[in-house]
Amino acid sequence: MKALMVSVLMATVLGARADAITVVPMTFEQLVEAATTVVYARVADVRGQWTADRRSIDSVVTLEALRYLKGESGTSVLMRLPGGTAGGVINVMPGAPVVREGELLVVFLQQRGPAVVGPLGLGQGLFRVVRDVRSGAMLVSPPPLKASVAGRVLRGAADRRVLSVDQFEASIRAVEAAQ
Repeated sequence: MKALMVSVLMATVLGARADAITVVPMTFEQLVEAATTVVYARVADVRGQWTADRRSIDSVVTLEALRYLKGESGTSVLMRLPGGTAGGVINVMPGAPVVREGELLVVFLQQRGPAVVGPLGLGQGLFRVVRDVRSGAMLVSPPPLKASVAGRVLRGAADRRVLSVDQFEASIRAVEAAQ
């Protein structure tokens, strides 16, 4: 009986669609180009809710816009992330970012019809912002990938560094100007 249960579990896991959790890496330049809106925001609320088919849970995140770095979308933005908690049930989506109320973020968003937006490239379009203890400056994590002159993606590039929100915005503007 135990062997049967293990076999059924393995068949279920192996039969799951792998493309549902596959994310193609995007360069910073691709994020800037594809984003309709880039917002520096504070997470005002995170609410888990069942999807329409009740097969999974999404987190609906209310972002309080502090500053738009590209485009504009009002004083608050609703964003959907896969996974979350609803009705005492926790649903985890591998690779999906988890945000908490009060966090500061820079989020690259792309509007696709009337649906609630999400960050580009799942978590690739979501950058956490923290206050530097020494200077008090608000710092953004570096872009995850950077395209080289040859068009290849460089991982661990020496010029990847923490940037202030102003420097990050200047990087976005430089990419837009080059396009």
